[in-house]
Amino acid sequence: MCGSLVVELGCGSGHNLAHLVVHAGAVGIGVDHDPHKIDRARALYGHLDRLSFVRADAAEYLRNLPPHSVTACLSIFGAFSFSDPRPLLIASAATLRPGGLLLMTIRADDRHDRVTLLKRR
Repeated sequence: MCGSLVVELGCGSGHNLAHLVVHAGAVGIGVDHDPHKIDRARALYGHLDRLSFVRADAAEYLRNLPPHSVTACLSIFGAFSFSDPRPLLIASAATLRPGGLLLMTIRADDRHDRVTLLKRR
């Protein structure tokens, strides 16, 4: 990922993105709509050269990036968990370079987890 642009959608305090910048050489942009989370991320990781944090709506921010300019969009219990996923998927697809990655985790509801657990018994 050295030099590759990674955008984290719903970056929170920025821990995941900072890890990719420090250990994989990525260039990172963290996006979050919560000003307190952006302030916290900047306080923790604002000293890193290849990392910046932006307060914005994730889908809107992606729509303003050049097409095919992002290597990976990352959302670890982030924007995909709290927003309508359709605009985020459309904006991510337009922004990702060919072969780019969309990496996301979302919370499954408790009923789903219980059903899965019962089926495994």
